[in-house]
Amino acid sequence: MNIFSFYKKNIQTSVAFFLFSGFVVWWYGFLNPYTAIYYREQSQMFLFDGEYFLQYLRLPGGVTAYFASFLIQFFCFRWAGTLIYLCIFWCFYFATKATWKKFALFENSFFIAFIPALLFLPASINMLFDPADEIGVILALVGFIALTKLSKNKFFYLLIPLSFTALYMLIGGNATISAGLFAVWRAFPAGKPLCGRGKAGFAREEGGINPLGKWGKNGGVVLLSLLGPVVVWYFFYMVSFKAGCFSLTPFRYPDSTLFDARSMGWWSVIILTIIGIAFQKIKTGKKLRFIINIGLAALLLFWIVKQFKPDFENSVKMVFDGENQRWDEIIETRKKSSVNPLSCYYTNLALQQTGQMAEKMFHHDQIGTPGLFLEMKDHFSCYARSELFFQLGWTNPAIHSAYESMSGYTFIKEANILNMKRLYDCAVMQRNSALSMKYGQILSRSLFYRNYAKQRATSADYPPALKMENSLIRNMPDVLEALLEENNTNQGVFEYLMAWYLLERDFDHAKQCFDRYFASFSYTHIPTHYAEFLLLYKRIKQLDDSFYDRYPISRELQERFDMMDTLIQARMDKMVEQTLESRFKQTYWFYVRFPLVQVQKNQKDENYIY
Repeated sequence: MNIFSFYKKNIQTSVAFFLFSGFVVWWYGFLNPYTAIYYREQSQMFLFDGEYFLQYLRLPGGVTAYFASFLIQFFCFRWAGTLIYLCIFWCFYFATKATWKKFALFENSFFIAFIPALLFLPASINMLFDPADEIGVILALVGFIALTKLSKNKFFYLLIPLSFTALYMLIGGNATISAGLFAVWRAFPAGKPLCGRGKAGFAREEGGINPLGKWGKNGGVVLLSLLGPVVVWYFFYMVSFKAGCFSLTPFRYPDSTLFDARSMGWWSVIILTIIGIAFQKIKTGKKLRFIINIGLAALLLFWIVKQFKPDFENSVKMVFDGENQRWDEIIETRKKSSVNPLSCYYTNLALQQTGQMAEKMFHHDQIGTPGLFLEMKDHFSCYARSELFFQLGWTNPAIHSAYESMSGYTFIKEANILNMKRLYDCAVMQRNSALSMKYGQILSRSLFYRNYAKQRATSADYPPALKMENSLIRNMPDVLEALLEENNTNQGVFEYLMAWYLLERDFDHAKQCFDRYFASFSYTHIPTHYAEFLLLYKRIKQLDDSFYDRYPISRELQERFDMMDTLIQARMDKMVEQTLESRFKQTYWFYVRFPLVQVQKNQKDENYIY
């Protein structure tokens, strides 16, 4: 009977627990696996050595950050990463539940205690998120519970300041959560509503005796508690006071705002506590309470799902597939992505690596040369940019991009897996044994990449390194021309140079490049997009049919061009536009006539419809 009563009392919480656990697994394991798991693991590098541990200790909350980094290395297995996130979610729920039990709040609610943990789900798919953010808040709640235990000890006036200082060293700025909750707990103990505050400012215990006694002793405890972290910061940590206060909190990030996804999860434990105390006297029936819980859950889950960023998830998947040379997967992912520089960049790279760039490049929407060579905006784009250089064998800019990616990453996690592997591979391509040994030794101090050098030595198929006298990149087409001059058998460089000129509608340079280098490669025929360009060039320059003697182009393609030319010359109405899009959208002609972005045009081309 007792078991049945317990089951009946907790059935709603139990059902909610399993449903939300399933939601967490779906969020991390299926909806955001590349952003929350793969990207997180590849963006850091946990090393088993003392120096690595000591660099964490130089920051408040370093032990928590170190522990989080230890867990992150297991994210190289998708199921392990999902399970770790699920365990963090459970710990957050139980810590929140235990915290509110101290205030006798939300005892009959089966949903409220899940809110802080759920609020961290959208925060976890931010590029700068670290699981230490969430673990720090969990430890802050545990620290608050410990402080409530110590307040009953007769030496509390020493133990509380010492414990708060230890909390600061353990969880950094998250200690303010422990302090805030402890202050609220002292002012409004369990069962005491907001309006029932004692005259002295602190509520009395059940026996009617104020354990802190006089205001002087209360103030002394508070002063010592605040002074401890300041003294530790001044003598031990080499960071600014502001950085010390905000360490390991969402507010340490440069793009953080008061009510973004990361900050909302951090604030929620205190704000919900205060709201619960304020409305403690309000009594609700079971049905109304059930409706309120269901309504809050539906609204919050709807908001969380709305924060999902499919484009960024697809972009990170492209990075993963590019690293593993799964080029066909990249082309498939592009179909689900919006048109942006990163998706165009990886699609073009995948097309080139699979020998389809000259045939099918314009089967996909193009946005000009930004879709060929990414700008270096952040550490993510810097690494992505290095992928193309690496695949072309252009090692110097690949190494430069990898270094830029590491220097652009946050805080102390500069040596990360992605870039360290790239630096090692480039050193091997350059036959630089000293550098390859250096990076190989660093990788050997990690858990899952200690044998990376041995594996690459036996299985890697490195592209041949390009020769180049001057490695500075100033004007990209000029640099590609110089590269091609010195490496006239590298088909990838040729196709990228042709793609640059075609996307820029620089017809004269495209024609010169084609005439000079095309015969050097083993093409069995003139690829479709090159043939389309040549027909367009013939039309613009008004050349006679002897042009076909030098450039054999199929009769079928000529007729298609004549058909599109006729349609463009006709009056442009909705039907004509639909016909053009349905029949010619995958052609170079359509890109030239209807570009997604405006590119620089030659003045002399203004006389022609193209």
